[in-house]
Amino acid sequence: MHHLEHLLGVRFRRLQLLNQALVHRSYVQGGRQSASLSDNETMEFLGDAVIGLVISEELYRRYPNLKVGDLAKIKAQIVSRTTLADIASALQLDRWILMGTGEVARGEGKRPSIIGSAFEAVIAAIFLDRGVVPASRLIKRLFHGEIEAVESGHSSVDYKSLLQEYSLRYFRATPEYKVLEETGPGHRRIFRVAVGWRGKTYGQGAGPSKKAASQEAAKQALEHLLAPIP
Repeated sequence: MHHLEHLLGVRFRRLQLLNQALVHRSYVQGGRQSASLSDNETMEFLGDAVIGLVISEELYRRYPNLKVGDLAKIKAQIVSRTTLADIASALQLDRWILMGTGEVARGEGKRPSIIGSAFEAVIAAIFLDRGVVPASRLIKRLFHGEIEAVESGHSSVDYKSLLQEYSLRYFRATPEYKVLEETGPGHRRIFRVAVGWRGKTYGQGAGPSKKAASQEAAKQALEHLLAPIP
């Protein structure tokens, strides 16, 4: 724990909070814990909110004249599951995550969803133990590279992944893509694709391949979903 404190640049008053942030539910369900030890799922929920707040404040400060929808799209690029997992991997959080025996044997600790969730829980632990200022300072340091990449236009955006993450989180649904039509000669085919779920279409896109058209459809869907309410 002291090694991880050093990597984070944070000295905990209550080290048990950092310990809990690294307890996966499989460890608790496996009965290997003490009676007082809980898993990190509620801390993950809080950490997600703290990260969102800090990044939102940073984007508000950097881009005071951008519309709400544009700010939301930039935030979605920065605070993605891929980014969370990359930061967690750089911190080598998988070395400290406590998991059930079967999960350890399968190497589940390196899964992006698990390691990213553990990172969110660690942020919550810092927020609970030291307050918003140390948590904000760390978040801005760890996300600095991603913010700069988005700002310079060098971030490679996977709109399909962003849309799937958004729809699963807020709608509990998986996006479904449907090819509406194919036009043009064989060497110049144009595909038109729609994306939606639960019987509703959220976006359409066109492109020289199904993949390109699907990306454009996902982008249009995100723009629709993240547009400010008039």
